[in-house]
Amino acid sequence: MGLFLIVVIFALILFVFAHIAAYAIRWVEEGKWAGDKRSITEAPLSDGLHILAELLCSFIILSLSILDLILSLRNFHWRRKKPASAPPPSAAPSAPAAATPDTAAPAGRPIVLLHGAGMRGLSMAPLARKLRAEGRTVFSFTYWPPGMPFAAYARQLSDYLDSIGKERGFTEFDAVGHSAGGVILRRFLAAHNDPRRIVRIVTLGAPHGGSELWRFAPSELGLQLRPGGPFLERLDEGGLPPGMEATAIAGDFDQFVIPNAYARWESPGVSNHTIQNAGHARLIFHPETLRIIRQALS
Repeated sequence: MGLFLIVVIFALILFVFAHIAAYAIRWVEEGKWAGDKRSITEAPLSDGLHILAELLCSFIILSLSILDLILSLRNFHWRRKKPASAPPPSAAPSAPAAATPDTAAPAGRPIVLLHGAGMRGLSMAPLARKLRAEGRTVFSFTYWPPGMPFAAYARQLSDYLDSIGKERGFTEFDAVGHSAGGVILRRFLAAHNDPRRIVRIVTLGAPHGGSELWRFAPSELGLQLRPGGPFLERLDEGGLPPGMEATAIAGDFDQFVIPNAYARWESPGVSNHTIQNAGHARLIFHPETLRIIRQALS
């Protein structure tokens, strides 16, 4: 128990340090973007309350993702131990995609939620709960494992929509993607949306222009999100497909999309919104996010 407590404390310290370091880097890079030379040692702490709010939101979605992974592993272990004749539990999701359908009367097209990099579908539960309360049918998609290229995740999403269509009879969807989930949606539109299955999309804090933080990432996913890279350039060249509606929501206090302007989707037909003092994870919880999504998908 003592060792476990030490590990937990160390993980929490690392978690807090990573976010503070990201905000310090953000402060420097935003200065470069504005033509103001800054030193990382001079980063102010005047935004402490906003940082604390972001830490809390990040901790919640990380905890939900860990819970999702634990439940998925437990379910996998249970299914391996059961006799072949025993059916799996009807509510249990199968990896890599986890469906959480709404049972209320549907209002409009069903909505598919995509989480951010390294997270899992349950991390979108706070937003899913609010959308279900308004009568929407909601599915939370988990792309897995982490670090794969966007093309692989887009194929997973395509297979996932096929399975929902066969099981529930849906042919068209709206989609909301947080962080890398928004870029996955763009890759899906470019390669897998003919015939059209996703009609309208909303992105939350998606690195449409990449992020300076991803320059340090060794994974294939990180390489594709480097600003000015060939992957993002090809997405921009493709633009928004005809007949599609898209909305991009950015936070002006985002510590992971650096500079924050890279969360804007600069393409004809896209409506861009910026939420004041919203960090990367806080976008999922922010009431203004729900208002914009409601308007975009109504």
